[in-house]
Amino acid sequence: MISRQVHYDGRGGNGGNVYLVPSTSMAFIDIKKELGGKSKVKAQSGGHSQKVRLVGDNGEHTYVKVPVGIEAVDMERNVLLARCSRPFQKYLIACGGSGGNARNHYKGEPGEQFDISLHLKLRPNVGLVGFPNAGKSTLMKAFVPRKSIKIAAYPFTTTKPQVAFWVAEKRKEDEESDFTLSIADLPGLIEGASQNRGKGYQFLKHLEYADVLLLVVDCLGFQLSNKPGEPFRSPLEVVALLNHELENYSKKLVQKPALLVLNKIDISPDKEEPSRLAEKLRSLDWPLQLPEKLRPRFPLQFDYVIPISAKLGEIEELKRALIRTYRNLHPSEVPQDLLEDDDKSLL
Repeated sequence: MISRQVHYDGRGGNGGNVYLVPSTSMAFIDIKKELGGKSKVKAQSGGHSQKVRLVGDNGEHTYVKVPVGIEAVDMERNVLLARCSRPFQKYLIACGGSGGNARNHYKGEPGEQFDISLHLKLRPNVGLVGFPNAGKSTLMKAFVPRKSIKIAAYPFTTTKPQVAFWVAEKRKEDEESDFTLSIADLPGLIEGASQNRGKGYQFLKHLEYADVLLLVVDCLGFQLSNKPGEPFRSPLEVVALLNHELENYSKKLVQKPALLVLNKIDISPDKEEPSRLAEKLRSLDWPLQLPEKLRPRFPLQFDYVIPISAKLGEIEELKRALIRTYRNLHPSEVPQDLLEDDDKSLL
């Protein structure tokens, strides 16, 4: 007797897919909890075809919640699989395999499999940009006193960006209604950061979702080190070089609203020089004051250029300028009474 297996054109169910779903209420550290401590995620396999049911059930999909701003990268190929920028949208990471059918000789196909790494990009209202020792951290402390500073450290890079929350208007009756702006203090950039020199890519990526850029420049200029051949850069050159790094990373960065502060005016030998420099940088053609090789292709146009001393806490004008700039972007988020006070102060 000859035994034969008869398929009756049955079809096995397809395997489920794996999706990432961004959540606005989730922090980076919560991912491990979401995965239950596991490092492997898989969807359900498809069901078998049966004599009484020729078409097998498809496997259930697996959905993994992640914070908004997560990027999933295939580690083997170094390819971006998903940029999870929209809350609650499903981002496909891996497709399930097709069930067994006549096309594949009734042998189910394996689904996609990746080793992925997850990277989080910050979403600050204000992103601080500057070379080392420009005074960004000092400026952060001027916005948020040490006593009440709320800092979140993100240990997903070798250097930790910090986010502080500046309460621009405090309402005694309801803390949740306080008008607050988040300020990201990123590690100092160096020339070539957009080509990942000094791990610059790890820092610049956090500016992609910033509402406003705040460039911090030492009014006395900058030199990375005292080593022979290390050039000294004037404040104007520093602004141009920062502009270069931003545009080389992404043209979208130089299209964002931007403010510039000339810091450390308290130690400037010439007390009038910071004001003269600020006047130059307020001009639309400020790059023309530089040698052609230093001129950026897409010059930043600053909403405000303000000389300050972060060390002395003299930043009231800067605070008002930030509120006005943010209001232009999100008018409904700024309290009306704060708008009125702001308008009077900036007349």
